[in-house]
Amino acid sequence: MAESLTAQEELTVEEFFTELKNREQPNVVLVSQNTAVKFLMARKFDVSRAIDLFQAYKNTRLKEGIYNISPDEEPLRSELLSGKFTVLPGRDAKGAALALFTARLHRPDVTTHKAVLQAIIYQLDRVIESVETQRDGLIFIYDMTSSTYGNFDYELCVKILNLLKGAFPARLKCVFIVSSPLWFRAPFAVLRLFVREKLRERVCTVKAHELANHIPMESLPEHLGGSSKYNHVAWIQSCVNSTEGQQNGDCMDNLFHSYTVDQNPASDGLNSNCTPQTVTDNTKHQHNHYHENWTSNLHADPSSLGNLQNWNSSVVTANYDGADIDSSVNTNGRKPPPQSETPPDTPLHKHASEELAVPPLPQKSRPLPLVMEMSIHLPEDGGMHIQELVQHIKRKKKKGIYQEYEDIRKEPPSGTFDYSKKPCNQIKNRYSDVLCLDQSRVKLNVVDDDDETSDYINASFMDGYKRKNAYVAAQGPLPKTFGDFWRMVWEQKVLIIVMTTRVVERGRIKCGQYWPLEVGQAEEYGQFLIRNIHIEMFQDFKLSHLEVYNKETGESRDVAHYLYMIWPDFGVPKSASAMLDFRSQVKQHQEAALQAFGSEWTGPPGGPPIVVHCSAGIGRTGTFCTLDICLSRLEDIGTVDVNQTVKRMRTQRAFSIQTWDQYYFCYMAVLEYAQRRGLLAQVEWSDSDLETDSE
Repeated sequence: MAESLTAQEELTVEEFFTELKNREQPNVVLVSQNTAVKFLMARKFDVSRAIDLFQAYKNTRLKEGIYNISPDEEPLRSELLSGKFTVLPGRDAKGAALALFTARLHRPDVTTHKAVLQAIIYQLDRVIESVETQRDGLIFIYDMTSSTYGNFDYELCVKILNLLKGAFPARLKCVFIVSSPLWFRAPFAVLRLFVREKLRERVCTVKAHELANHIPMESLPEHLGGSSKYNHVAWIQSCVNSTEGQQNGDCMDNLFHSYTVDQNPASDGLNSNCTPQTVTDNTKHQHNHYHENWTSNLHADPSSLGNLQNWNSSVVTANYDGADIDSSVNTNGRKPPPQSETPPDTPLHKHASEELAVPPLPQKSRPLPLVMEMSIHLPEDGGMHIQELVQHIKRKKKKGIYQEYEDIRKEPPSGTFDYSKKPCNQIKNRYSDVLCLDQSRVKLNVVDDDDETSDYINASFMDGYKRKNAYVAAQGPLPKTFGDFWRMVWEQKVLIIVMTTRVVERGRIKCGQYWPLEVGQAEEYGQFLIRNIHIEMFQDFKLSHLEVYNKETGESRDVAHYLYMIWPDFGVPKSASAMLDFRSQVKQHQEAALQAFGSEWTGPPGGPPIVVHCSAGIGRTGTFCTLDICLSRLEDIGTVDVNQTVKRMRTQRAFSIQTWDQYYFCYMAVLEYAQRRGLLAQVEWSDSDLETDSE
């Protein structure tokens, strides 16, 4: 590839390496020359922008846990064979490569975001070996024809678009959305807004037959109005063949391999033996046309697949075109991979909604101050009385409140995540980018001196109003952490668990079923036997009375499990009424349970911490705790400070309150509570008080 560069471009490559050393790790070259050229090509040889792209790509892969990509290992192997994402053999009239995502083949219930992203990155890595693709870019076709609501995966769409738009070494020329009637229905509204904001003029929504107006017919599949009979399996085989004999594929693999062996895999310190002199890129002089070769050969004879069975065994038929495979069938006979537990990216636009926006893994954080800022929420100056709060909202309007949250969101966390990032602990994190700050994580008692993971759980202490460690904010337990979760409940003498998500929402597993559902049922988790004694059903939540029996000590305790069941699938509740009732019930139960606990509790006033969790432990969890703190302060001294409350909360559980609408909901819930208590008359809102750019 280097032979095709001009003298000026060669100088730019050297400048790229120099700047990369300065930004990443001095005295170490992280990538090969060919890899550097890819990033430079994608940004028209602008060094600064190319390195920004490199870092965005690196961080995206780290955040998603995509360190190494092995196409012969599950679940990636089955994902590649599903054909939902492929690179078409033809190009557009200006030479851009064509990538096709077939929505009807996507089954969110049987695959993971990580596997899908691995499959996309693997294939795009192969196609951008072509200088033609590097120079002329890529067109992405999102085919919704014949898809259903069951195929819709908002979070995955956002991840793919973020990857293509700003985190992959290829120029994205256009996104064609081949629409179906679903595209114009309510559940897709948030995605449409995100796409419009993220891509602006680069997105084009068309019907299937209209796509031929933009792309040559001979480059399009028949079902999209073209004449091409592409063969996805042959394309995948050519990808596999192109990397055979290479020890690590592209030098980026060496870079990411260092993360899997380093004790702090997401740190900025990288360790790579790659240098322009020592790294061999076997496609450097051949690149060149394996994509074109498989295309021409298969169009001439679609059955000439060479050694396909070397990789994909006998499950593949030669004429497979990626259109009719049943993606629910795992091609190697195993059960499908588990439900995706990967959270979405945080769209910079304001239209993200609850559980659709989890902040990215912090690559950098602020150092802890010499004296830690007090995180207990005290009745200090700076709060607003109710009437001041009303005027504050009317003055700022929604747009101003959103900006208030955006200012908070932009602040990097104070402290480190080193313990959560350890490879031995990463498997206990539900989401790779929702981690515990070291200074506030809940430490379990060590049960095995030889097991360095035995004291780790993804949970953080959070202070409340005038109370130290009022809450434990936790992720939704995973099956592998059920025993750890109940050990934490026991060790912290927890009396109440507040669960603000359902186990399954929109067909996605949000939390493991870590307690027995039926009355009289008992489940064993590690050293604890959990029995469901009694269930009380309320209009908006369910209260399960659980008995926790410690088999090692012979002791038992009662724990109340509150499950809030009506948080909507998208956004936040329109009214805070149900949440306010829920909070009131929890507080009353805590007071009664503490009295029953008697002298056994010797900790601070207020009793043991309440465990609060959703799926990630930062969105709905942060919303519930923010409300409880603000309302406790309002009850005590008549003022609230939502902004300061959220800022302090995030010093203990990073990224608490995930989205602008959760933040705004806290403001409106305080007003609704004040009206219910007679502290505030009914507020009349004009349309201008509530309007934003999105309305």
